Amino acid sequence: MNGMKSKTLPALGAGLWILGLILFLIGLNIHTPTGQWMAIIGNIAFLAGLGLEGVVWFRKRKEKEE
Repeated sequence: MNGMKSKTLPALGAGLWILGLILFLIGLNIHTPTGQWMAIIGNIAFLAGLGLEGVVWFRKRKEKEE
């Protein structure tokens, strides 16, 4: 992986992870349909960020083994 790409993917994953967690927690405290949608979107963003972090971790591990 080149220099720019190697820093963009982890930053995007961490940003989605944190944003998803914040949206989820805010959505839980709003007792309207909007709050429910915020919680759902927060869950999706959280899982997407977590998945990206897993991909980055796997790529680094694979590069170390080679």
